[in-house]
Amino acid sequence: MDEKIHYMLRFNQCAEKQNIIHELVEKEKIIKMMEEKKMDFLSDTCLAIARIRVKFDEVEYEMDLAESRLQGKLEGRIEGKKMLMKHWLSQHFELSEKEAYWIDHLSEEALLDLWQNFDKAHVSDNL
Repeated sequence: MDEKIHYMLRFNQCAEKQNIIHELVEKEKIIKMMEEKKMDFLSDTCLAIARIRVKFDEVEYEMDLAESRLQGKLEGRIEGKKMLMKHWLSQHFELSEKEAYWIDHLSEEALLDLWQNFDKAHVSDNL
């Protein structure tokens, strides 16, 4: 208890004033307890927000990783088709370095278009 309050209780003879002082002391204890609970709540809330942020970062990382893997697979397929295209063409035609360079630098759309024509030619070769 605060020294001033202790002094007021000890030397004040009026019972009514002592009761008011006791009530104020009790209310002050309640206020302190409520402030502690508020601080605990804020601390718990901050911790929960931090955990959510960590989880969000983990999910975002996993999504980025999955997207990168998907992009890598797509690029691998495209590169594989380019290599197969160059191999097939070199088996049937004399493929210059310049032509090989062009195949290596085809856009995905152009490669798919060429691939469809290659596929048709490849099927007709096997027939």
